[in-house]
Amino acid sequence: MGADQDNELARALGRIEGKLDMIAASQENQNTRLDGMDARLRHVEKQAATAGAISGGIVAVGTAIAVELVKRAL
Repeated sequence: MGADQDNELARALGRIEGKLDMIAASQENQNTRLDGMDARLRHVEKQAATAGAISGGIVAVGTAIAVELVKRAL
């Protein structure tokens, strides 16, 4: 192997290493974004569950009152 060939291999390895570093940085950025999205989604899901439970309770009470009023009317 000549010096030119060694230099070319070193450059090629350097390019590969640079690309791998870019891929790793990009993946870390995506992981950070996904963690943020996950946290926001978890918050929205908790709010939806709370709203569903409250509205379900209100509907149940309203239905019970309506049934009782119909029973008394008959």
